[in-house]
Amino acid sequence: MKKININKSDEAALIVEKIIEADAGEIVLIIPRFSQLSESLGNFHLLKREADAIDKKILIESVDNRVIELAELAGIEAVNPFFIKNKRQFSDIIPKKEKASPKKTRATAAWRKEEEFIERLSNNLEAGDLTKKNFYGEEKTRVVKMEPEPELNKIEGAWEENEEKESFLNKINFKFILGFLVLVFIVYGAIVFLPKADLKIVTKKIDWAYNDSIITQVSAKIDPKTLTIPNQKFTSTKNTTMFFPATGKKQVSNKATGTITIYNSYSSDAQTLVQNTRFLSPDGKIFLLTKKIVVPGAKISEGKILPSSIDASVVAEKAGEDYNLGPVKLFSIPGFKGTPKYQAFYGESKNSMSGGFVGEVAYPTASDISDATKKIKDTLENNLKTTIYAQISSDFKILDGASSFSITKQTNNTDVDKDGNFSIFADAQLTIIAFKEADLIDLLKQKAESENNDIYGVKSYTLDYGIARMDSANGRLSFPVNYKAVLSYKIDVDKLKSEIMGKTDVELKKIIFALPGLDTANISLWPFWVKKVPNKLNKINITVD
Repeated sequence: MKKININKSDEAALIVEKIIEADAGEIVLIIPRFSQLSESLGNFHLLKREADAIDKKILIESVDNRVIELAELAGIEAVNPFFIKNKRQFSDIIPKKEKASPKKTRATAAWRKEEEFIERLSNNLEAGDLTKKNFYGEEKTRVVKMEPEPELNKIEGAWEENEEKESFLNKINFKFILGFLVLVFIVYGAIVFLPKADLKIVTKKIDWAYNDSIITQVSAKIDPKTLTIPNQKFTSTKNTTMFFPATGKKQVSNKATGTITIYNSYSSDAQTLVQNTRFLSPDGKIFLLTKKIVVPGAKISEGKILPSSIDASVVAEKAGEDYNLGPVKLFSIPGFKGTPKYQAFYGESKNSMSGGFVGEVAYPTASDISDATKKIKDTLENNLKTTIYAQISSDFKILDGASSFSITKQTNNTDVDKDGNFSIFADAQLTIIAFKEADLIDLLKQKAESENNDIYGVKSYTLDYGIARMDSANGRLSFPVNYKAVLSYKIDVDKLKSEIMGKTDVELKKIIFALPGLDTANISLWPFWVKKVPNKLNKINITVD
């Protein structure tokens, strides 16, 4: 068997060719609604005759009742695959054993006339008198456009009227079936999904409070007897240098200072130079040694003297900016003038002489230094807190008084720079001891419930803290708390669900109102017709207040 899908626009001659070319003895033609074949009964006679001629059996599947009826009139087996075939009675159109009226005779004659034309067309094809091109071209137009007799039009009108009635009935049947299915679904849902039991139980309440200290220790465990919980210690260090404006003013007379390199090209003997030995610059500026030095002896190599040298600090003879000299290639020693050593001992400044000044300058007052010390302390403490807090997870609690900050080193530089600022260097350390609040709540919960024989559980609470006291060296922290709790009688909800599952409403009430510690209860079985607790745990909802 082979199935051939027919398009709406496929004509009888094209379908005949598909039947001839099919390599099966039994062929099912699947014809859609509003196919061109349904325009004429003769199309189906042509299909039947050509199939019989090549000894092939054809069947028709269609959801178009008109196609089915025309096929059956032509002697072709036809079925609707979705609905039971509704066989029409055409006795009022073509009576089998009754004398036809003139109108019916004319209708039958119209069919015969069309059949004769199709037969002649088929014979011409077999005889080769009509080419395939003409058959699908010009002659095809004659088949499609052929107008049936007026009586045939009336017959087709009757078919269309019957189809409209059937379509209307089908719509009614579909709505009825859909409504029935919806009703079944609602009933099924009401039976399977809707039944449920809601119980709201209110138990007896008591108050409990704790207003005393809690101790935390690094190595401790949660212990309601000793009232201790574990803590964690966090420590960090940081240093910084900060500059602050000097607000004091004073008159000063400062001498320029610097360093010179002193050379000995005189002999291999060392030469001692006392403090305040003078060195003269080319422009007549005198600088004095700040302390006694010994210039090492020169080296003698192959009869030649190789000068030795030593660096020494000097200070200007007088105050003032005139002594702020740049590097000087040659300083002479006036004390050696008139001796052979005058040319053999000399000095050189490779860097500038600076600091010479006469006039008013800024300086840090005691208040400036005090304020600066506080600012650098606050800055370091805030920076350290930011650093440590970034390391502490959110479940830790940090109380007031639970931190220790100290400046471990501080250096005050009271020399004022060109912008009038002095500087302070400080090194600081911060230690924080924190604990997990969940540990404290668990501790107080255990204590409250143990003191009430574990038949009451904490329903709600409030918790306030006092100022903590910290022992940083031993990692110990203690602090006062004010804990107030409302305890309610404990109900084992899972056990209660198992006990009431499947019970009648009367049995349910007996079980619920016999519960110890019960204050009030509200029981609801839903929908209203339900008289038993569902047999599924997920259909039982119990809330305990």
